[in-house]
Amino acid sequence: MKNKKQIISRLLWIGNIFLLIFCLAGCGTSGTGTSESGTEQQESSSAAPNYYHKGKIFLPQADGKVTEEHEGVKLDLSHTDQGYFMAAYTGSADKLLIQVEGSDNIPYRYYFDPDGKYNALPLTAGDGSYAVTAYENVGDNRYAVVFTKIVDVTLENEVLPFLYSNQYVNFDENTKTVALAKKLTKGKTEIEAVQEVYEYVIKNIVYDDEKAATVKSGYLPNVDDTLKTKKGICFDYAALMTAMLRSSGIPTRLDIGYATNIYHAWISTYLDEQGWVDNVIKFDGKNWTMMDPTFAAGGGEGIQDFITDSSNYNIEYIH
Repeated sequence: MKNKKQIISRLLWIGNIFLLIFCLAGCGTSGTGTSESGTEQQESSSAAPNYYHKGKIFLPQADGKVTEEHEGVKLDLSHTDQGYFMAAYTGSADKLLIQVEGSDNIPYRYYFDPDGKYNALPLTAGDGSYAVTAYENVGDNRYAVVFTKIVDVTLENEVLPFLYSNQYVNFDENTKTVALAKKLTKGKTEIEAVQEVYEYVIKNIVYDDEKAATVKSGYLPNVDDTLKTKKGICFDYAALMTAMLRSSGIPTRLDIGYATNIYHAWISTYLDEQGWVDNVIKFDGKNWTMMDPTFAAGGGEGIQDFITDSSNYNIEYIH
């Protein structure tokens, strides 16, 4: 209840119409706001099982069991326990923005065209109350509130939001990225699979300086396009790696933020015996690097403190 009151207070403070100026610089992401990565998330209802190579690809569904519609904004809330909800827009505005804010107080912003196509929006703050606010574009970068809804979420387990395809890490059973991941990780342990994916991407994808200089606000990676062109910005690299690992059944977070004053993107994975291994793959603004997998898997004295101590990292967004 406290979370609900805090969220409602923040929404009242925002007002009914506001100006959104969202800049995507080089390897940028969607949304604004910061949060210390040490912020505690509420624990989910049960521990995570091992999904690695169990033959299931986690694809979101809008099956109409729990739905709402407001002025052309459609929400399907049937599977919030799986760590996502679906949204689509059929209204009259040129663009819709949906902002999702959970107990971590980070506003995530997602853009929609009025094409009626459902997209999955992740619930990355764990259990608790989320404020879902829809804004229609009313000209230039100005958006007006359509509605706000508080959604209460209890996850089946904590890793599910990081297994499903979503608007930022988009894949399905026909995605070539998924087929390649299956080939690369066949017969590998979880940590070996992480290394295989990492090595493939850094050896086969080159950085696209021109794209980095011209990419626009609201950019969304296409993992198969990155495979085809063999180039991309850091967001493309990270989305490709994340899609490969998630489709193999390895829960993977795409974390973006700062270490001191240096821009970073890093990938964290949930391994069956270690739990969350933070910063297993990271981008320092120039290069991708990977933690020594034997170091992460060895479990020697002090290793758990090292891989779980996130006090030096300021996470802005988790995708």
